[in-house]
Amino acid sequence: MRAAIIAMMILLLPAALFAGPTMGVYFTYAPTQMHYSPMPFEQFLGYVYAQNTACFLTGAEFALEIPEGVVLIGYTLPGDYVTLGSLPVGLSMAIWPPMDGWTANLLCTLTFLAVNSCPGTGGTMLDAPIRVIAHPDTGLIQGACFPENYLFEYTGLTSILCPYVIGVQETNWGAIKSLF
Repeated sequence: MRAAIIAMMILLLPAALFAGPTMGVYFTYAPTQMHYSPMPFEQFLGYVYAQNTACFLTGAEFALEIPEGVVLIGYTLPGDYVTLGSLPVGLSMAIWPPMDGWTANLLCTLTFLAVNSCPGTGGTMLDAPIRVIAHPDTGLIQGACFPENYLFEYTGLTSILCPYVIGVQETNWGAIKSLF
């Protein structure tokens, strides 16, 4: 019985960690895919999304950590926002009209160039992380809510380029239950 409780706590831990506001780089226009395998010298897009904000978002600030072998060519914002700084070093933006924080909010579209590529295509890049990190001036990944304009912190997520794939063996449910 104790093993079942421990197993359930371990399975619920990721859900508890991501319950708060998060900000990450996704490789599909809808915030679902956090891994990508670029071809040699491929130009590809990444999208920075803020999720689980639970208020009307009027500002955000963050920076990016980009692996070697990938170059940030440029980025575009979805509106005419007032900004300070630039990516990947650190970007602060004021957003008006406020974004509906109960859905996923697109903060910017990133354009990357893969100078290196995955091992399957002749490159050496493997499990290369793209991270949303704290803005260097404040030391935070944060947002502002309307109308009170209070600040809150986001949890920065990590996306992976050229993920290392591990094969799994198919089995039936009876064999899985026999492990416990």
